[in-house]
Amino acid sequence: MLEIKVEDGNFIDSEGYILQLRGVNLSGSSKLPFKPDGTTHFDQSLTFHDHRKVSFVGRPLEEKEAGEHLDRLKKWGFNFLRFLVTWEAVEHLGPGKYDQAYLDYIERMVALADKKGFYVFMDPHQDVWSRFTGGDGAPGWTLEEVGMNIENIKDSDTAIVHHFQGRNYRRMSWPLNYQKYACATMFTLFFGGKTFAPKLSIRGKNVETFLQDHYIEAMCRIAKKVSKYKNVLGFDSLNEPSPGWIGKKNIGEFSGLGFGKVLSTSPFQEMFLSEGRTVRANNAYMLGFTGFNLGKTKLNPKSVPLWQEGKHCIWRQHGVWDYDPNGAPMLLRPDYFNKYRGRKIEFYPEFMLPFIKRFKTRIQSVQKKFSIFIESDPGSLELDWNEKPKKGEGTVINATHWYDVSVLMFKRYIPWFGVHIFKQIPIFGKKNVEKAYEDTIRMIKEVSIKKMNNCPTVVGETGIPMDMNGRLAFKTKNYSHLEASLDRIITSIEKNFVHYTLWNYTPDNTHSLGDRWNEEDLSLYSLDTPKSIDEDGGRAVRAFSRPYPIRTKGNPEAISFDMEKSMFKYSFRKEGDEIPVAEIFLPEIHYGKGFEVLVNAGSWKYESKKRILTFKGEKSVSYYGITIFPTKK
Repeated sequence: MLEIKVEDGNFIDSEGYILQLRGVNLSGSSKLPFKPDGTTHFDQSLTFHDHRKVSFVGRPLEEKEAGEHLDRLKKWGFNFLRFLVTWEAVEHLGPGKYDQAYLDYIERMVALADKKGFYVFMDPHQDVWSRFTGGDGAPGWTLEEVGMNIENIKDSDTAIVHHFQGRNYRRMSWPLNYQKYACATMFTLFFGGKTFAPKLSIRGKNVETFLQDHYIEAMCRIAKKVSKYKNVLGFDSLNEPSPGWIGKKNIGEFSGLGFGKVLSTSPFQEMFLSEGRTVRANNAYMLGFTGFNLGKTKLNPKSVPLWQEGKHCIWRQHGVWDYDPNGAPMLLRPDYFNKYRGRKIEFYPEFMLPFIKRFKTRIQSVQKKFSIFIESDPGSLELDWNEKPKKGEGTVINATHWYDVSVLMFKRYIPWFGVHIFKQIPIFGKKNVEKAYEDTIRMIKEVSIKKMNNCPTVVGETGIPMDMNGRLAFKTKNYSHLEASLDRIITSIEKNFVHYTLWNYTPDNTHSLGDRWNEEDLSLYSLDTPKSIDEDGGRAVRAFSRPYPIRTKGNPEAISFDMEKSMFKYSFRKEGDEIPVAEIFLPEIHYGKGFEVLVNAGSWKYESKKRILTFKGEKSVSYYGITIFPTKK
C-alpha cells in the first residue's frame, strides 16, 4: 500500500492524492478473551478470576475466517480499520510478562489487512478500566497490585459486572462503573497517582508511574511487531480516557451521567463501601445529568471489604475520609480531587496531556512515522496540541468519538428527537436534529483546525444499536429504521468532510448475544443476518455501504448522498497545474443494476471488479461537479 503523510488537515498518499478514510472498529468482541470464551452473558464463575490463564488469539478475527471478513468489508467499500487490542491481551500473565503468541497473531492480522488494502490504526481499547470492573482493557493484576481483591468485587458492590448479574443486568448500565469505586480509583491512580496518592508505591515506583510504564511498554510491544507495515498509520493513545474522580467538586455528592433507572452513590459512599460498610444508595431515574429519586437500595449487605487482608481504602490512607469516634464514616476533604495546593485542578492539561506526550515519545521511539490518535473524556472537547511534528515524524490526530446518547442508551430511534452531546441539550424536530448533528461534527473539526495545528479529524467511534426499537429489525427483517438512523449520522460526517471508523464489525455477533459484551449490539454484521448477495450478513447496509471519493487529486469542495434515491454528488477544484482526478467507490447495493454519470467536463471510466469509477478532468477547467444515480428502469 502507498504511504500516507499528513498535510493541511488531510491524509495524502505518496502519489499526491487526498484520501477519504472510511472504516470500522474491528471488533466489539476484541474486548474479551477467546479462550476461555469471555462473552459477558455467560456465567464464568469457574474461570473469571483466573485472569492470568486466558488467550486473546482469535480476537478480532479467527485466522481461518479473517480473509472472508476483510473481503466483505472491502466489498462494502471500507478502506480503514481501527484495530482493537487490549492491555490485558498483551500482558495478562503478570507485570512484564508478555503473550508472544498474541503479539505474533496481531502481526499476521495486520499483514493480512495490508494485503487486502486496509489502512490501520491500533486502538488500545478500554471501557471502565477492565473486565473485572465491568468493562475491558487492563489486566486483572493491576487491581491486585494496588491491594484490591478482585474476587470480592461482586459481593462488595464496588462494580457492576454483567456476568455476575445475569438477567438482572440493566441495559447500558456499564458506564455507571465510571462512578463506582474500583474503576474510578484505578483511573484516578493511573492519571493522578503522584498528585493524589503519593504514599502508594508499587515495586519501588509511584502507582501512576508503575501503571503507565506497564501500559505503554505493552503497547510498544505491539508497535515493534507492526512497525514495518506501511498500512499502519499509528496508535490511539487510550480509548475513551476517564479522569476517575479527578476534578470532582464535592465527593460527597453523586454527579454522574445516567439514563433510566440508576443506583446513585457518591464517591465518599463508594469509599467506605469498599471497606465493607453497608450503604443505602438512592434509586434514581436519570436523563443524562438530571433525575429524581425513587427510594433506596441496600448495597454490600454482607459487609464484604474489597481489599486484600491487611489493606484499606487508599483514600482513607491519604486523609480524604476517616471514622469518627463512634465508628461512623466521616468525610474530611470533600474537594480533595478538585484542588491541589490551593488551586483548581484541570484534568486535560495537567494529567491527560503529559500522559499523551509520554505515550507519543515511546511509541515514536519504535517507529517515528507513527501518528498518535487522541481523544478526550467522552462528551467533552478538551483536546489541545501545540507541538508541531519534526521532519519525518508522525503527528497527532483528533480521533474524538461521537454518538447520539439518546439513541445509544435508550436504543430507540425517534426521527424528531436527538441530543447535542457537547451542548448537553435535547433537540426536537427532524430538521433541528440534522442541524445539531452537523454542528457537533463541525465543533469536533474546529478543534482539529484551531487547537491541534490543523490536523486531520477521524471520528473514531460512531454508530447505532442494531437491536433498537425492541429488536424490531430482527423480527420483521426490515432494517429501514436502522438505515434512517445511521444515514442521519453519516450524512452529517460527510457534510464536514471528515474521516470515520464506525462502531463496529463483530464477526461472531449473533442476535441473542449481540457484540458479546454487556448486551451491546452495534455490529454492522451478524451471523444471524441472511447472507443475500447484496447484504451478505450486513445490517443497515444501504446506509453504510455508500459511494464516496476514495482519493482525489484536487481540493474537495462538497459531498452529498441521498440514500433513498441513491443519488451521489461530489464537487472539487483543480489544484495547481495538475489535471484533476477522482476515484469514486460505487457500492453494489446502490448501483448493482447500472448507473448514470453526469459531469460538467472531463471523462470517466469504470472498473467493475473493484467497483471504482475514475474521473479525469481537463487542463482548462478548474471546478468539477459529478452526479451519479442508478439507471432508471
